[in-house]
Amino acid sequence: MAKPSYPRARRLAETIRRLTGEWLEAERADQEGPLVTVTDVRVTGDLHHASVYFTVLGDDPERAAAEAWMAESATRARTFVAHQLRLRHVPTLEFVPDTVPGQGARIDRLLAELAEPEAEPGVGAPVGRDQEGSGA
Repeated sequence: MAKPSYPRARRLAETIRRLTGEWLEAERADQEGPLVTVTDVRVTGDLHHASVYFTVLGDDPERAAAEAWMAESATRARTFVAHQLRLRHVPTLEFVPDTVPGQGARIDRLLAELAEPEAEPGVGAPVGRDQEGSGA
């Protein structure tokens, strides 16, 4: 992963993110299908491998088809990036589905459920002194 102490890795990750986005826009322009967005790129410290995180806007079958297409298109994406960069060694690209948006939606849904608890009779109602059952 690109560490904050490696500014070159950070710059390369940002450049790869921008270039893979441009590549996706050009490749998917002629094809019908779900919207695919590059969300993040992480480059190893030696600059030899890049993990490209992406999200797919669509239902499960569209998402699965887009993930398969992205996996088989990694070499074409790397070729596109290599033509745009002036590096001796262009990192290998690995496309990884980004699960953070789905996890965020799940957390929001769980928090909303917690904020609106179901009203149960007798639960959470304040107990008065005469209802405590002190026996006196």
